[in-house]
Amino acid sequence: MIYREEGVSVMAMKNMAEVVIAGKVFRISGYESPEYLHQVAVYINEKLAEFQKLEGYRKQSTDQKQLMLNMNLADDFFKAKRQADKLSSELEKKDREMYGVRHDLIEAQMDKEKLMTEKQELEDKLFLQKKEFEDKLESRKKDVDRERQELKKTVENQEKALENQKKAMETQRQSAQKKLEDQNQAAQKRLAEQKRNYEGEIEKLQREIRDLNRKLDQKSYNR
Repeated sequence: MIYREEGVSVMAMKNMAEVVIAGKVFRISGYESPEYLHQVAVYINEKLAEFQKLEGYRKQSTDQKQLMLNMNLADDFFKAKRQADKLSSELEKKDREMYGVRHDLIEAQMDKEKLMTEKQELEDKLFLQKKEFEDKLESRKKDVDRERQELKKTVENQEKALENQKKAMETQRQSAQKKLEDQNQAAQKRLAEQKRNYEGEIEKLQREIRDLNRKLDQKSYNR
């Protein structure tokens, strides 16, 4: 609010300025800055200058001129107020929209943080599962390698045992074959000896038969 110096204690006001309006110097004071007070004076002077260009205005009485000035200043004020109210309403609407947008952004940020947390939890869980799987796989691989080594050793031992058994069987076969050959040779010798004995007995029997035949022939002749 602005006051003229007349009737108002200057000490009660924060600021005071001398301005020129319509060619007259006025001392005004108010809570606004001196720069603002000068801007107000400039505005009034500009309005007066606009009216001075109008022929109809110049013909009016001083009271009528003051009334026209006041009416135009009031008109400018209400238009500016309507514009300010409109801007304030639009600004309030924008604020509400921005509040909604900020609210949506906050919710989106919270959802994003929640998703990031869930993602991190899933990544941690996947990492633990992967590590557990790799540990189990490594343990199983070691077990398989150990079983393979044991199986290889068992096969080698069985192959050695089979080879030893094969050698033993070959030795037994050779021994049995030699024994069989020896037995065969002994049997052949016995057969040959028996054959000679049989042939000797047969020859003896044949001689005896010839002797009997001679004797029989002699008896028949003597008769």
